Amino acid sequence: MDTDSWTDNGSTGIASTSAKSYNAIDPNLIAVDGTYYLNFGSYWQDIYQVEMKSTPTKSTGSASQIAFTFDYEVLEGAYMFKYGDYYYLFLSKGQCCSYDTSKPASGKEYRILVCRSSSATDDFVDQDGTSCRNGGGTIVLESHDEVYGPGGQGVYNDPTYGPVLYYHYVNTTIGYADGDKRFGWNYLDFSSGWPTV
Repeated sequence: MDTDSWTDNGSTGIASTSAKSYNAIDPNLIAVDGTYYLNFGSYWQDIYQVEMKSTPTKSTGSASQIAFTFDYEVLEGAYMFKYGDYYYLFLSKGQCCSYDTSKPASGKEYRILVCRSSSATDDFVDQDGTSCRNGGGTIVLESHDEVYGPGGQGVYNDPTYGPVLYYHYVNTTIGYADGDKRFGWNYLDFSSGWPTV
């Protein structure tokens, strides 16, 4: 991780352009049985995935949509995590930022959702069986008490404590500006087959 140890490998081949249906932000790389996949997007309404080469610096082809919402709320920050027999696709949905100047309607602020599949590449559904490509997503963490707008999440599999959900949020006793955001974490419980905090 030394500053002089990095190599510029150029573009991955995934870029936001007017000809693309996606916004290429928030990459999340996962290895599945020796094959790499990159999940990304979007702060629009969808999340995409593309297979990467064996040295995962370039994509192998076109991206496919793995999540979509019809209600014009934004999706972003995909993070895929394998646990047991399932791949869990964690997503951030709602308004992420600028709460101090443009607070959304209650329930429309950032929140963390999840869908799952036995495959890392398709058929993600929520706890009710609704496809993640058809607006599905089970809430894992939303605003409560002094926690407002949790999102931008990932999962770390701690060797002692097991899966830990980490994210940023606003502490309502401190302030709503982007610079006021805090780092949060919670243990995840998968005993029901669905992650809960």
